[in-house]
Amino acid sequence: MTDPDEYKATATKAGLGAVIAVHPRYRPVTLAMQAWIGGAALAIGMAASVAVGTWWPLAAAVVVAIAAGIAYGRLAPVQGLQAVLVYQGGLLLADRGGLDRTVRWDDIQATEYTPESYRDERLGAGQTRTTRTYEQGVIWIAGAGGPITLLHVRRMARLVEEIDNRIIPAIQVDLEETLRAEGSVQFDRGRLAVTPAGLVHTPPYGQGGEFAWSQVRSVKASRHGELEIRVTGQPPIRLALLNARATVEFIEELRSAADGGQP
Repeated sequence: MTDPDEYKATATKAGLGAVIAVHPRYRPVTLAMQAWIGGAALAIGMAASVAVGTWWPLAAAVVVAIAAGIAYGRLAPVQGLQAVLVYQGGLLLADRGGLDRTVRWDDIQATEYTPESYRDERLGAGQTRTTRTYEQGVIWIAGAGGPITLLHVRRMARLVEEIDNRIIPAIQVDLEETLRAEGSVQFDRGRLAVTPAGLVHTPPYGQGGEFAWSQVRSVKASRHGELEIRVTGQPPIRLALLNARATVEFIEELRSAADGGQP
């Protein structure tokens, strides 16, 4: 476990305040490694079981293999990013090479989270190969020249949620100011426009339209950043957006205002 005291001086110098949470990185136990450990444990355990005439060595070998995999996964990487520490004022990206980086909440523009997934590929002759895609978090920082991609970070989904909780209020203010100044807010390169009166959907293909707030049935955001809007008499509108949660809250506020008869 990364010790926050190791990075206290850096956080204090940057004015980040008190530490809230620590998300260490870990060494991934790949599917190939799992297969190798499991196969070796099975072979050793079976040989020992045959030699002594009981099944206990096999069970012990399996337990040791599981424990070895867990222990390996708890080790910190030998180089690079070691942990993401969440402070009251922002993030500290702790690096083993002394390249610690601090990021204030105001500098974070967007996040994206991709959950872990598995895909089976058929190789022929009844064989398949499973490909594992690790969960991933991406952070867009103003003036950084590109996003920061996080891999193999414990409680990644919770980390992204913590960041979103900090940046969404500021994003909400920006969206509201844009609406007041321009009369609408454009999303997904203009394919969706939000106005005080409702939504205007202009897809590159298929059927779009204008929908008053009374026609909007629900607005949801998935964990991986897809916005889904259900309107009366039309298929669901689905868009891949950064800050989808902020967009949902922005739209819901306008819907509530319209339902309440407010201007």
